[in-house]
Amino acid sequence: MPTQPSGALSGRRVLELADATGAYCGKLLADLGADVIKLEPPGGDPSRRMPPGDSSREGGEERLSFLYMNTSKRGVTLDLRKPESRGLLVELASRADLVIETLPPGTLDSLEIGYESLRQHNPRLVLTSITGFGQSGPHRDFRSSDLVASALGGAMTVTGEEDDPPVRLAGSQAHVAASTVAAVSSLIALLASSQRGEGQHVDISVQEVVGSVSHICGVGKWLDDGIIPKRRGTGLFASVPSGAYPCRDGSVYLMVNRPLHWVALAQWVHEVTGNQEILDPMFEGPSSSRLPYRELLDLFISDLMCQLDVEEVYREGQRRHIAITPVNTVAAVTADPHLAARGFFEQVDHPTAGRLTYPGAPYRHSKTPWRIQRPAPTPGQHNREVYCDELGLSEAALQTLESKGVV
Repeated sequence: MPTQPSGALSGRRVLELADATGAYCGKLLADLGADVIKLEPPGGDPSRRMPPGDSSREGGEERLSFLYMNTSKRGVTLDLRKPESRGLLVELASRADLVIETLPPGTLDSLEIGYESLRQHNPRLVLTSITGFGQSGPHRDFRSSDLVASALGGAMTVTGEEDDPPVRLAGSQAHVAASTVAAVSSLIALLASSQRGEGQHVDISVQEVVGSVSHICGVGKWLDDGIIPKRRGTGLFASVPSGAYPCRDGSVYLMVNRPLHWVALAQWVHEVTGNQEILDPMFEGPSSSRLPYRELLDLFISDLMCQLDVEEVYREGQRRHIAITPVNTVAAVTADPHLAARGFFEQVDHPTAGRLTYPGAPYRHSKTPWRIQRPAPTPGQHNREVYCDELGLSEAALQTLESKGVV
């Protein structure tokens, strides 16, 4: 294993047999110092060509999404359909702490490299499976996608305008959320393995994750408050008032949850617009007490916002301790002075894509800092390093495997 900086997960080895469904899970661990080895079929994973990105430029086969989701990983190729690959995978897994996989349920078992088989060689191994509906249950073998998970998980039920068709969340939020939960769950399982010397199989259902993360605006709202959520534009049923409000030069997003936040907002509206009605005590208390009046309150708040610029609203809202933020374009985010002052964005040089700007640390550890260790690997970039230098294959043996399409 190559020498790595001291990260929170330095010394841990992870095998990743994951497509775009779980690539972010491996990235989270790799950027914390784990040695994550990404296994792809010869020629590279199809997710390398997923938009957005410009594939017309020279060396532009890797799209931006892949480049971001696979930082800090090493990359090898391996065709699991070939019988010769099984021994290599078992050998890699015997040296690993964790395997992340997104194959259809039962695939690894059908290849005789499932969890029960792998744990015979490495009892401490943790296997984390990320699939649309989990490893068991009536929908286990159903096909899924980010869109399907968003719909069946409930997120699309509460996203969009009330009278319009449902809309999906931007990007791949279901898969990102599932990968995040998978990373956390894997770390818990690794801690247990360290303490007991016994691994376990972690089962992540993308649909269940979406249902969990949308608890505040989904089925949880019914369980907690007896409210059946539905699409309400940019507003939330768990926060009244809430939503995007137009200003003179853009829009801001506002959320009011706590009674004192409402009092501060109502006083602000009164001071600027002279509105006396907004100070009525019937609007005070938790968000649920304002739910019947949200359309009226939106009018009152809009009277305030339309008189001010985005920056004025943002600064004054912050001063009054109200949760309010600009609705920025992507260009505005990349030019944000606060993010620049925090050093959020990272410059990374890739051998084919060139120098690109990446989103930076999602959290900051003082003693074991997060960092991008290396750019996303090219297909099979570390084949010789892993198979020859670490597993002990000869150059001739590796060339034979390459000629057979195994690696």
